Amino acid sequence: MANVDAGPDQGTATVTATVTAVAPVAVPVAVPAGDRPVADRPVGDRPVGVWRQRDFRALWSAHTVSQFGTQMTFFVIPVLALTSLSASTGQLGLISAIETLPFLLVGLQAGALLDRWDRRRVMVVADIGRAVALALLPIGYFAGLLSVPLLCAVGFVIGLFTVFFDIADQAFLPSVVTREQTAEGNSRLELSRSTAELAGPSLGGLLLQTVTAPLILVVNSLSYLASALLLGLIRTPREQAPPPPVKTRMRTQIAEGLRFVFQHRTLRSVALATGISNLVGLGGALAAVLTAYALRDLGLSPGELGLALTVGNCGALLGAALSGRLIKRAGLGRVLIAAKSMSGIAVIILATAAPARAVPTLIAATGIMACGITVYNIGQVSLRQAITPTGMQARMNASVRFAIWGTRPVGALAGGYLGSVLGTRPTLWLVAGIGLLSCLPLILTEDVRTLRTFPAELPE
Repeated sequence: MANVDAGPDQGTATVTATVTAVAPVAVPVAVPAGDRPVADRPVGDRPVGVWRQRDFRALWSAHTVSQFGTQMTFFVIPVLALTSLSASTGQLGLISAIETLPFLLVGLQAGALLDRWDRRRVMVVADIGRAVALALLPIGYFAGLLSVPLLCAVGFVIGLFTVFFDIADQAFLPSVVTREQTAEGNSRLELSRSTAELAGPSLGGLLLQTVTAPLILVVNSLSYLASALLLGLIRTPREQAPPPPVKTRMRTQIAEGLRFVFQHRTLRSVALATGISNLVGLGGALAAVLTAYALRDLGLSPGELGLALTVGNCGALLGAALSGRLIKRAGLGRVLIAAKSMSGIAVIILATAAPARAVPTLIAATGIMACGITVYNIGQVSLRQAITPTGMQARMNASVRFAIWGTRPVGALAGGYLGSVLGTRPTLWLVAGIGLLSCLPLILTEDVRTLRTFPAELPE
């Protein structure tokens, strides 16, 4: 299926209202009014809406620009390897695996550090670091030094900075908006992320028809710098919860985050379901075979692949518009289970594609996948944030991402190997089967299956 974890939807008013009505959590009154985030300064009896908050608009803009740059980069790099270096399916899997390996290596440490560090400053540094690393690829291309090892090295560095940016991004949101507005703010960020994850490759494919891959990477490098500038506009005075004492050992903080996630039935089931899905998703096995399957087996050009993905990604907008209504009518637990299964169904459709009908088949598969990913991410990320204390947000995100993103490099390596040995189509059938099984942890956990809305606290 697809990378799941971690914006916004056009129809999240229902979700937001539900969270506010069921479990309002008060901001500590001890914080002086001048030091509160903008969202905590009420107008009349209600806090200012997230779109009217300058800090949130700056965070959302930086998040959106950064996500589009990242997703276009991760699409263009394998195409560049395939067209300029004649890379094999196994090499494509290796490149994809190395890009996500940092989540497995340093994800937990990043969460502990980000509960101590200034999260906004970390995001700015991460953006600048990614911009510099990405600029090495067009330089290498024009200097005649481009190679698979260089692609792997740059991908690893970008992935390393992305670990810190993404964990800080999610953990920083509760410092910009009130607790009651977390679901609304997260929904808007999630729509941006999901749209970028699914539309970024589409846009990259279309641009490849008129612009060479190295020039696209130059633009993507500049997008990271733009994100850093936007983050500099945020004026939130300080975090809503004080960081732990510096003398606290990192190992202790990491252990606290892991215990919080894996001793909590709801968080544990979400992590297991998403981890299995990511093992075979767009960041895992599917990432290793999708480009080769579309360009080699189906005979599509990068532009045709981009067009199919662009049209199909309208499913993300549909999912965003319907998520609030679906949760209100069917209940959060049922919606999470149904949305999780949609990616497996999409890959089944993808595996049936034939060259003569490749484009419409890809559009249908992408649309179903995009809709499911958006609905699932809005629900599961908002749920995680709703039941996690502010001071534990970064460690919770890091622990969850360690579990769900740590499977991606393993899946990418396995997908590349199986694609070379079995072929891309049989690998897609295997991906679809495992993807459908990812629903089981949610189905077997009563706390999730019977959820109607976003609670403030769940049984441990």
